[in-house]
Formats: sequence, C-alpha cells, structure tokens
Amino acid sequence: MFLFFFHAPVHAHVVDLTKKAQAQAYEDYYPLIARYKGTSGVTFESYSVYWNTAKLAQLEQELLKNKHGAELSLLGSVKIFPDYPAGQNVLGQYFAQYQLSPKLALLPNRYIYLYGGNEWTTVEEMATTLAHEYGHHFTFYYLLNKEQRLPNEWLQSQYAAARELFRYPSVHADGSGAYEWHMPEILAEDYVQLFGSPSALKGHMQMNVHLPTPFELPTVQTYWKNQLGAPYEPTSTLPLLLTNYTVKNNVYALKLYTYADATAYVNAQDGEGRYASIYIGSVPKGVNETVYDGMKLSSQVSWLFRATFVDTALFRVVQPTTKGFNRGSATLRVSYGAIDTHLSTPPIFPDVVGEELQEAAKLLSERAIISGFPDGTFRPNERLLRRHAALMLIRELKLTLPEGYVIKAKDVKPTDPWYKEMAIAEAYGLLTGYNGKLHPNDYMTRAQMAAILTRVYADVYEQPTTNQLFFDVPSSHWAYGPINTLFYNQITINNPYRPNDVVTRGQFALFLKRTIDKK
Repeated sequence: MFLFFFHAPVHAHVVDLTKKAQAQAYEDYYPLIARYKGTSGVTFESYSVYWNTAKLAQLEQELLKNKHGAELSLLGSVKIFPDYPAGQNVLGQYFAQYQLSPKLALLPNRYIYLYGGNEWTTVEEMATTLAHEYGHHFTFYYLLNKEQRLPNEWLQSQYAAARELFRYPSVHADGSGAYEWHMPEILAEDYVQLFGSPSALKGHMQMNVHLPTPFELPTVQTYWKNQLGAPYEPTSTLPLLLTNYTVKNNVYALKLYTYADATAYVNAQDGEGRYASIYIGSVPKGVNETVYDGMKLSSQVSWLFRATFVDTALFRVVQPTTKGFNRGSATLRVSYGAIDTHLSTPPIFPDVVGEELQEAAKLLSERAIISGFPDGTFRPNERLLRRHAALMLIRELKLTLPEGYVIKAKDVKPTDPWYKEMAIAEAYGLLTGYNGKLHPNDYMTRAQMAAILTRVYADVYEQPTTNQLFFDVPSSHWAYGPINTLFYNQITINNPYRPNDVVTRGQFALFLKRTIDKK
C-alpha cells in the first residue's frame, strides 16, 4: 500500500498595495479564457482552460455561500491562474489597499488571485482557498473601517484581545515571524471556520495547531456579534470525545462521540500541522458514536491512524449553518503513546460542553431540579424565563404551597399552568416582582438573578468585606450589592458582569450548582 502525504499548502501573506506601487500582474502572462460577472457585482476571470464561464458562475455562487455583508461591494474581481506563479505551495493571494485619511477605509475594487486552476478543477476543490482569501477581505474591512486600526496595530485591536492573542508571544502583525502566527492569517482562518461555506469547511482545520479554535472562545463570537448584529449569537462548542479504541499492528480504530443539531463534518490533521488537513466523514444530526478504523479507511486518510507515521492526530467537528455562526468543537488531540489518558465518558446531555457545566447539569438532573428536553438535550444557551428560574429554586429548596395561600400578583391566574409555582414563589419571596406583577413569562436578566439568589440564599453566602470594581456595574446600580456578593463568593467570576443580559439555562445551572456546593 502506498501512502500519500501532502505538505500543508499555504496561502501567501496578504499583499498590501498601500505600501507597494503595484502587484505582479500575472494576467499579463496568460491568455484570458473566460470572464463572468453575475449578481454579486464581482468579476470572475479565468486564465485556466479548466475554468470556463459556466464554472465561473458556479464559483460566484460558492463565494456567496460564505457569509458576507457590506464588504462584498468592495471586492472587484476573482482571478484563477493555471499554475503557481507565486510559489508551488501558494494557493491564493488577497490584495488589500486602503486610504489613510480622513479616516481609514478599505478601497473598492480589491481582488483575489486563486492559483493551481489546472490542478484544482472543481468548485469544491477551490472552496477553502476562496473562503480563506475572502476572509482576508472581510477582516480587513472590519479592522480598518470599524476599528480604525492599521494592520501593524492589529495586535492592539479589540479582536486581538477577544482572540486572547496576548497569550502567544509568537503572534506578529508585520510578517516578521512564522506564517501561521501572522495575525492576518489567523483572522482569515477564523473567518473560514465561523462564516465559511459548507464546501469550505469540509476537510478544513485551522493551520495553527497551537491556538484554540474560535468556537472555544465566546469572546470572539461576541466580538463579531457586536460588529454584525442579528442573527449572530454566540453558541457553545460541539462535543467531540474519544470513548473507545482498538489497536492492531500499530493501526488504531477510534470510536468518536459527537453531537450536532444538523449534519456535521469530522476533519483531521497530524499533531504538528505539517500536512494538509483531511475530511474523514460526516455525522448526521443527533448523538453519534462512530468508529474510524485505520485498517478500513482509504490511504488518503488511514495514515493518521498509524502510530508508525504520526505520534498524534487532531480531530474536529464542524457544522455549517445557513444563518449565524457555524458551529464546531474544540480540538480533540489523540496522542497514541498515551491514548488511555484521552478516553472520556459520554455526557448525560450531549449539548453540554465544559467540565463544570457538565457537573452542574448532572447534579441538578440527579436531584430533579432541572430536566432535559424530549430530544435528550439540555440546551444550555436557551434563555431562561422568570417562572422557569422560580421552578428550579422551588425544587432545590423543596418548597410547597402554604395552605390557604392566595396569590396577590395581578398577572397570574388560577387557570395558568404555572399558577402553583408562581404562588409558591410569591409566598416565599423567591420572586417579588414589580408593579404588583410577577412577570412569569419575562426573561430573567443577570441582575435580577443576582438579586434573587442573594435573597434566597442569604444564609449561605458570606457577606463581602470588599467592594469589587466592575467594568459595567457602577456602585450606584440597583443590583450592585447582590452582584458584589455573588462575585465575593465566587458564584460569578465574570467582570464585566453584563447585568442586562438575559440569563441562559447553562448560566443559571452553574450559579445554582456553585451555591449548592457552598451549603
């Protein structure tokens, strides 16, 4: 059997025409084969005999499957060349140019070069490179136009802070270091993962194997939510676990546990990122435990399961979406020499990720304080209604309705399905409401949650001896005292606290579990 190893192709550093007189005009050396301009307003040109007008039209549709916005109007053209004029491993380039005054702004008619058109002859094969180069266009637009940061200042940008790049001294913004640590490349790779098309995601793993994925950093998704608005809401990572394995002649068969709420792709890569990442299979919606057997997989894939060829293999699950962020897992790193240390037990709830949240969901489920949904999920990101929070507290405290108690709230009727729970909540002061109403169907804010927990568990929490300075909760805020109490008792560790955000099921479960642990 022959095993074929492909060195990881790279996309050239962005060409900044603001600092350069002109780009190399490769189109001067090749005859034009086809040109197409469709509804996107972008002109597609081919200098490869394998890319005719019909295929350029398909390539435009592929471009539009990558999530995009106002920046699309600034892209002038995409050009496909037959070979690799910028270097054998360079699959594409983006050409940036921007004005410096009166304010920073990306200039129109930017362009993308795609290379190897005689080798990569299908839209699917070009999809990841196209998405990566468009990722440069997308991120240049937002960091220039919105953050007003020159590229050499990007390490001081809000994005760099959200991406926690301060943790990695190898990151550079000026092109002086390793390619995979160049900040524009990190940005473009993040774009592919969060916003890329299904074809771009299939087989793709970020080239820098040392960084967490953007799926693992809620701050990255919050950054883009603030830039883009609806429907971009941060999502939790998808679970990906190694639950079992067998080995024969140093070839492994790995059983991987996955959960996704739509069809997702399982991609893999060697632990050092030396070779191109590959697609190893799809998983349908729901919970799956799938065995990937190196003895049965094709030679293009099986080498990753052979301990004689690689010490460590990396795996990720990615789920493309039509709206909002794509979803994905953290990187599962499997070191064959210590494989037993990577084994995990599937969680009770497949959509709960993170050790502490899994412990919280398990504890509250075992105590019948909270339950899952009919499909077996926990839905940690679902927003919490006031009546749902009250019900969990009633169950945790084992409260019953006082005999003869008549509810006073004007917005709860005896015919309401939640009447009994609201009556108990009012009787014991779990919910005090306002304007004579309990507002059972309103979402609970994080400030309200702090007030309720500190009122209900006053005998559990220690009284603060210090006043925490919050970025977003001044001492004059009506809920500063309760929030400070939660922070002092390590029930919350977030600063900023985000008092006006709606509480999610996952957040409330964590707060309640930490409170129970203090009893």
